[in-house]
Amino acid sequence: MKLEPSKLNISIGKNKSNNLYNIYHVFKNDIPPNLKGELEPFATSKIFIGDMGQQHIDHKGRIIYLGLGEKEKITLRKIAGIYIKMGEQLVKWENVGLNINVSQELTDLFSSRLIVYHLSTSLEVGAFAVNSLSKAYREKTIKVGMITFSLENKKEEQKAKEGQLKSKIVSPYVNGARYVEHLPANHFTPDGFVERAKAIAQENKLTITVFDESRLKKEKLNGILSVCQGSEQKPKMIIMEYKPVGANSQNKLAIVGKGLTFDAGGISLKPSAEMHEMKYDMCGAAAVIHAMGAIASLNLNIHVIAAIGVAENMPDGKAIKPGDVYTAYNGLTVEVQNTDAEGRLVLGDVLSYISKKYKPKYMIDLATLTGAVIVALGNEAAGVLCNSRELFATIQKASASSEDRVWELPMWEEYGEDLKSDIADIRNITSGRLAGTIAGAQFLSKFVEKDVQWGHIDIAGTAWRSKPSGTQCQGPTGYGVRLLVDVAEELSAS
Repeated sequence: MKLEPSKLNISIGKNKSNNLYNIYHVFKNDIPPNLKGELEPFATSKIFIGDMGQQHIDHKGRIIYLGLGEKEKITLRKIAGIYIKMGEQLVKWENVGLNINVSQELTDLFSSRLIVYHLSTSLEVGAFAVNSLSKAYREKTIKVGMITFSLENKKEEQKAKEGQLKSKIVSPYVNGARYVEHLPANHFTPDGFVERAKAIAQENKLTITVFDESRLKKEKLNGILSVCQGSEQKPKMIIMEYKPVGANSQNKLAIVGKGLTFDAGGISLKPSAEMHEMKYDMCGAAAVIHAMGAIASLNLNIHVIAAIGVAENMPDGKAIKPGDVYTAYNGLTVEVQNTDAEGRLVLGDVLSYISKKYKPKYMIDLATLTGAVIVALGNEAAGVLCNSRELFATIQKASASSEDRVWELPMWEEYGEDLKSDIADIRNITSGRLAGTIAGAQFLSKFVEKDVQWGHIDIAGTAWRSKPSGTQCQGPTGYGVRLLVDVAEELSAS
């Protein structure tokens, strides 16, 4: 399964096309002096005042005036959201280019590297439709011309080129994650994950190891095995390793993902309404393997291990039952009181195996783990829970630069007291519905070696969306790819 190529040709500097439109950015009720002659009549009549996302197109002059809203309220995230919509428009153009003028005013507000990185990536995300099974997708040919960024302050061009180069590398992996995330379970199985991971590994000369069912049994990774008992699909654990020459192994990073290619809930069956969305229960694993590809492609100087547990959770005569007890990889006995709290069983084994065998300094897992995180944070941020202030600070900084938002929830030990079981070491749910996201993280913490700095990111609210917001598009978002890349970037520089 080859990675999907970029849909756009984006660069920094002069656009050589004779057939293009120029974009100029305008803040609300604040027309730049060089544009007053053209825009003042429209502003006076309130036709165009520069509201967020508002466009005024001069077809004769081939200019698009793009509103950014009130200057005092502008954020890079808001601008990126406009450019996702712009990317959706561009794929309808034929042999027409675009030159995006980045004013000194904008580079005074934001780093030119970040501006170009996010706007370029947003154009790529907007231009990449995730409807690959449709006739319209198969018949669509992208013919848009060259896209360039022109900076008013020419001294900023080198930083802008750095941002564009990063986007050129990262964008295909964000869209690659979105592509596999949108595929239904009959098109993307645990075996499909193996094929995809191998393609990424081959592209970047990564070491890859695949644990099939027999190897999982040999290693006693019974959490993963328990979840898949009711499915015809066989489970896998996939481990990828990136270790560049001279990498600082003291900052070794492990990234771990939950990969349920479909989650019916098992015997604790989910309600039928919206069950089709449970194809998205593998978004954590998709983000992890694609982030790994981007990290390697960027040649970051850091030793990284990526590991995902992939399975299907289905009801069947052989399925694990509420009340069953299994012994996890780390020796803990686990009472499964709810088979729909299965992601933590898969993740528990992967976390304990990786922390014991690879001994990373830092370990971060991404998982669509709980509906409770959506109740708490909606779709605008993922919940993050850490056992380390140092690691949380790194994740927080990466969240700010990547625009993959996170919000911290507490990990006080009192939240874990209700996970005690009457017949086993631990149970997989608490007795009530309170603090479900924190309870999930408390469960996972039992499978992390004590000397590992660990962070759990619950992406159930950000992995897919019913409407776009900021850097996230409608549908599967690829959330986590940019975040993990920036975490690795931060750690490689420290």
